[in-house]
Amino acid sequence: MNADLFIPRSLDEALSVVQTHGAGLLVMGGGTMMMAHINEGIFFPQKVMSLARAGLSGVYRNGHTQIGATTHLTDVSQIADYPILAEAAFQIGGPAIRNMGTIGGNLYMPQPAGDLAVPLLAYDAHVELASASASRTISLEDFLAEPRSHRGVHELLVAVHLPDPTGYAAYLKLGRREANTPSVVAVGVRVVMDKQGQISDARLALGAVGSFAFRAKNAEAALIGQSLNTKSIADAAQIAMEESNPFTDALATAWYRRRMVGVFVKRTLEQLAK
Repeated sequence: MNADLFIPRSLDEALSVVQTHGAGLLVMGGGTMMMAHINEGIFFPQKVMSLARAGLSGVYRNGHTQIGATTHLTDVSQIADYPILAEAAFQIGGPAIRNMGTIGGNLYMPQPAGDLAVPLLAYDAHVELASASASRTISLEDFLAEPRSHRGVHELLVAVHLPDPTGYAAYLKLGRREANTPSVVAVGVRVVMDKQGQISDARLALGAVGSFAFRAKNAEAALIGQSLNTKSIADAAQIAMEESNPFTDALATAWYRRRMVGVFVKRTLEQLAK
């Protein structure tokens, strides 16, 4: 089955194509997921647009860090200022996948894939969305929680914005293999400590234990004002387990995923306590 293929050379050209074809258009960054579905005969799009040449890749500093939506995972894995983001990117697939996959495409991957959302939530990321007539920047948290059917059909995700990192961060992922594996659970934590060694700000993000990656805000609140000790870590791990809403799939049962939330939140926080 033949499909119309669009390869715009600029953001304006890409937005014009989206404006014209709207919901009937398949937009691809690296195509690592969708091309597999197309080649296997699972999906037959009528209109496809590749953003590979639209000029949306690169990492820039301008008072904060901006990562273009089509920046490859290999490049993301080398952003030293955000170590848990770099670590999560490096753990996705093998070199071939990382050389093709993009940060924007990864944010559209359904759970249990889409691991980059976890460290990005820990770093308070925002996403920039653009249409032919306007642009807007919203928190990644709101973007992930927004039902896809409510997202503007004429919008493109064009960049991820990150404030300067503060505090200490750690990331852990549980998979069925050592590498190139979907998540059973992924945990990203960032804490800011005051001069007394107590936590003044906390982010605790979870992946693969809900319909989208999310912040465990009750667990975050439990950490505020505490030092990282055996009790505070155990309490936060228990609360995070209660906040999770895991699912059963071929990788793990919902019961196992929930239990591993407790185990891996504990391990992640223990890394920061050392």
